[in-house]
Parts: sequence; C-alpha cells; structure tokens
Amino acid sequence: MEIMVRFWRYLSNMRITVLTILLFFTASLQAQSRNAKAQKYFNAAIKEYDMGKSKEALSLLNKAIKKDPNFSNAYAFLAEIYERKNDSVQAIRNHRMAIKTDPVYQYNYYIFSKYLFSLGRYDEAENLLKLFDSVPKMKGFDPKRDAARERTQENVVKLKESCKIAREDTRNIADLHIQNMGPNINTTDWEYWPGMTIDGKFFLFTKMINGQEDFYISTNDNEKWSKAIPLPGKINTLNNEGTTSVSADGRYIFYTVCNQDGFGSCDIYYSIYNAADNSWSRRGNLGKVINTQFWDAQPALSADGRTLIFASARPGGYGGKDLWTSKFANGVWSEPKNLGPAINTSEDDEAPYLHYDGKTLYFASTGHPGFGQHDLFISKRNPDGSWNKPVNMGKGINTTGDDLGMYVDRKGQKAYFVSTREGGFGGPDIYSFELSPEKKPEPVSFVVGNIFDDENRKELPSKIEIVNLLNNEVIFTDSTSYFFTTLEPGKNYALNAYRQGYIFYSANFQPTVASLDSPYTVNAYLKKLKNNETVVLRNIFFDVDKFDLKQESFVELETVVNLLRNNPAIKIEISGHTDNTGSEEHNIVLSENRAKSVQNYLISKGISAKRIIAKGFGSRNNIDDNNTEKGRANNRRIEMRIISVE
Repeated sequence: MEIMVRFWRYLSNMRITVLTILLFFTASLQAQSRNAKAQKYFNAAIKEYDMGKSKEALSLLNKAIKKDPNFSNAYAFLAEIYERKNDSVQAIRNHRMAIKTDPVYQYNYYIFSKYLFSLGRYDEAENLLKLFDSVPKMKGFDPKRDAARERTQENVVKLKESCKIAREDTRNIADLHIQNMGPNINTTDWEYWPGMTIDGKFFLFTKMINGQEDFYISTNDNEKWSKAIPLPGKINTLNNEGTTSVSADGRYIFYTVCNQDGFGSCDIYYSIYNAADNSWSRRGNLGKVINTQFWDAQPALSADGRTLIFASARPGGYGGKDLWTSKFANGVWSEPKNLGPAINTSEDDEAPYLHYDGKTLYFASTGHPGFGQHDLFISKRNPDGSWNKPVNMGKGINTTGDDLGMYVDRKGQKAYFVSTREGGFGGPDIYSFELSPEKKPEPVSFVVGNIFDDENRKELPSKIEIVNLLNNEVIFTDSTSYFFTTLEPGKNYALNAYRQGYIFYSANFQPTVASLDSPYTVNAYLKKLKNNETVVLRNIFFDVDKFDLKQESFVELETVVNLLRNNPAIKIEISGHTDNTGSEEHNIVLSENRAKSVQNYLISKGISAKRIIAKGFGSRNNIDDNNTEKGRANNRRIEMRIISVE
C-alpha cells in the first residue's frame, strides 16, 4: 500500500523507532555518558519511547541527566521528544543544553537549526549553521569524533539554501486562496492524489477507507462538484489501487498497483474507458520496458498520451527514487531515460505531474532545498529538452511535513494538492489554490476529433498530421480514426487527414487565450477520389488583396503535391473565391490570380501543367454570410475539385 505508507509519514506524529534513535544518538561514542548509571537510564529511555511510552522515557532521561548533568545525548533526546509533543519551549531549551554541554559536536548544531527552521525562525537557524561551520576551529575539536558525517554536511548546504528561499518568499499566504474541496470530495476518510480530465468535467482521486484504496470520481455540475462515487467498472478491486493519472481525453487511466501480479514491488498499470456502459476495464500491466523488478510507480501522462514520466527506484539514477521518462511510438513504449541531475537528486524525487502544455513539470522532492520532508517544486522544459533548475512552490503550499500529489488545471490558474492542515474533514484532504503568475504553466487549448468515411459515415482510420505553420513543426501525427492533442494559443495550426483512395481533409486552428473554454471539435468526413468531389484548402494564405502565397501555405501545398504524385492519373481544378468586398470585376481577377499561384507552385514541384486547371470565381459561389467577419473569411478560400481520376 505505497500511498498509505506515505501518508503515515505525512501525519508527522509517528514515534521514533529503535533504529532511528540509535543512529541519531550514538553517531559518536564521545557523546555517550561516562556515568554507567546515566547511560543505563538513557538506553532504557530508548526502549520505552519505542514502545510509545514517552512519559516513561522523559522520566528516565531526566534521571540520566541528574546522574550526569553534562550528558549531551540525553538533552538531544529530550529535545527530540518535546519536538514530537509540539512543546517548542522545552525542545529549544534542551537543544541549547545539548550544545552547551558538548559544544564541539557538530551534529547538534544541525538538528537544532533544522528545528528552528521548522518553526519559521530562519535567522536563528542560519546563525546556528554558521556556528556549525566554525566548530572545526574550536579548541578540543576531534575530526574523528566530532565532525558531522558527509550526508549531514550535504544537508547543511541544503538547509542554508532553504533558509534563503524561506526569507525571500514574502508572499501573503492568504493570497493563495487555499480552499478545502468540500464534503462532496473530502470526508473523515483519506482523500489524496487528485486528477482531472482536460475539460474539467470529471475529478478523479484516490480514497482510502479502513486501509482499502480505491478510485473515486466526481462530476462538475455548474461549477459544483457532485458527491464522489467509486469509479465504475472493473478498475477497483479488493486490493489497493493508487496514484492515478487520467489521460487528457479521459479515455485512459494510468496508475500504481503494488505487491500483486507485477514485475516488482510496485508496477504501473492502465485501464480503458468504455463509453458504451460508462465503465473502466480490468487493469493491464504496461509491460517490462516500463516496469522492472524494482519500485516503479506514480505515472504522469502527457496531454497527447505519448510521453510518460514516472518515479522509479531502478538502478542508473542519482540515488533514492528518480524521475524517468518514456515515449510512445509505433505502439510501444521506449526504454525509459532519466530526467537528469537538474531534476533528480541523491534523495527521493517523485510524484510527477506534467501539465498539458508539455513543458511544465510539478513534482515532489526531499533532495532539493525546501520547507520540510517532501516539498513541491516546478521546473520548465527548455526547447532542447533539458530542464530548468526546480523552483520551490513556496510557503503555504509546502510545510514542514510531506507535501506531494499535485494537479494543475488546463488554464494554469488553479492547482489541487493534498494536506492535513487544520480545518479539514479528517486525515488528508484535497485542497485547491490559485497559482501565482511565476508558478503558472503555459495556457493550452485542445482539439479533439473523429475521422469518418463520407459515404457510409463509419469510422475511418487515417493518417493525421497537425502542423504549427509558424515553423512547420509537426506537433501531432498518428494513424487513427480518433485524435486528441493540445494547442498553444497564439499559433496557427494546419490539420490534414488523408488516406489512400480518398481526398485529404483540411482544417485550420488559430486558438487564442480567449478560446480556452471551448475545445476545437472536428468531425472530418473523407471523400473518395471520384469525379467532381471537392475539398476546401483551408491552409492556403494570402495577404489582403494580394495573390502571393504566404510561407504558411507550403505545408498544405505539399499535401496536394503528394496526393497528385501518389495518384498520377488525377486531374484537378484549383478555384479561387473571394467575399463580396470590392467590385466583382476586381474579385474575379484576384481570385483567378490566387488560383494560378497555387497552380504555378504545383507545376514547380514537378506536377504536369496538363493535370491542373486554374479558375477564379470572385464572390459568385459564396458559402457563408458576407455580413460577418467569420462569414467573409469562409468565403475567401481556395478549393480543389477532382476533374478526373482515370
């Protein structure tokens, strides 16, 4: 039950185990008491505390100090117990006594500064860290006995950076508008690991009741979430399922299953949505390329379903759990690659969420400087594929405990995360908050569509390409009858769907930030190559009242070239059309010149002039209302008609 274990730690009230205490307080033999009776009381205190008897442990430690007033380890142990009891006065007093009675023992400076940091006393913590650095210069310092271990030295460097981050983070937490998602989502049970479909209609999360983890779903009804119910179908079992990542189109769920029928301790599985009966299929394992004999979990799927980022403890990383990525192509997942040292550390880096923009990664880490155990971070992917240095999500979101499991909506405005803060319904609850500008991803729109045969109206698997016309970058390609991908506002996109024996389908998208609320929906009906069949070439562009082809037109023109090359017997007519602005005589000439520009381009690519006729029709064949800008734009077009296929 991988998730359940995490949140036991998240509650931060766990007692210290014998092993932890022994490692913590016997790191240096020099720190032990020379008084045998005092050491005996100390050892007994460890056993009592491990059995949950803190009162008895406190009594024994006080007896040890009475026997040996300079017993530094006993003061440090007292400080630890009082920390757990949230008694900061006594915790600080005993931390100070631990240092006073053994001023050359470096480790005590670190644990005291770490505690002060957790209280928000950053200046005092920094001063103690400076003293930590100066200890080796003190009289009586013995490097073999008193020096902090290499791992502690690394933690000191991280804590210094954490102090700097905390002091520089001057935001008002109230500005985040952190809100509990309410009783339809949260209960006295445990709710965590939020996710959502890209359209914001369905909210999915993991719920644990009496140790049993299952998936639940809630529906957005007029900006209110319905009462969550178990996810229908066969996805929930008598065992535990957790850490879900729902695909942007809502058709797939990737999730973690541990200690069952996989390749290792935890594996990544998937389930498919069946619209016919509104249910989810039985799970399927992603296979041995993704899953190993080691811990593999916490999947994050990209918007187009072609990139997977997940956490793994497999060899070849930087230590602890690392984030890895795999690409989906030709029906298989590629060998995972480590995200590299910018993201991964020698400690645990996990719980990824890749935003729909494909560039912004949110994840949790114990290795990067932060406020507590797991902190939430953000990193942006560069054009060359590398990742920027992660930035801590800051106060209010990150606490002194474990903070992980985050989702950000498509618009990049609201984030969802898990917390045990006061005012909840009990246990971990799911909260939302408003992202500050510097922590926002890029806003995205999206396009979803289906390809059909125009005659029988049945689904028709076809080759689909969506191209960014500003740089001719293919942002999506697949052979399918259903497609889905995100679109970045401010760009000009061409969509072409084609299949042998059919005329290709052409569409154009120019999303703006204002269009984020409404996805582009395409139902493309491909026509067979027959005489007189026509297609509008929606990605042929000219300047106003000009007939020179713009650069953005060449992607579509190459599609026409390929159609003619693959079907050498076809003859076509290219026709130009305008709106009714200006005189009809002028429009006839303009439309004919535009058609000839297309004809000349095709000829320049080796297509015989005998196969192409160019005509201009002006505004005589308008297809929309000239009283609106949208209607006039539709009327200004280039069409291709099949004259002969023999």
